[in-house]
Amino acid sequence: MRFDLKIALMTVFGTQISAARKLRINEGRLSHLVRGHDDPNERERRLLEKALGRDYFAKEGEGPRAA
Repeated sequence: MRFDLKIALMTVFGTQISAARKLRINEGRLSHLVRGHDDPNERERRLLEKALGRDYFAKEGEGPRAA
């Protein structure tokens, strides 16, 4: 679960459903993104970053590396 993303969506939009509608991302798809089942495509990533003020998805080569 991407709790930081969920909290940001709720802070900005009130609910995840409202966020999905305003961002024009399918509600089920947004749920999968929040739960960490999928990564966003470039369009979704740009929309979320613009709406929330930061990128909540580590890009390839970023973040901690597995040992």
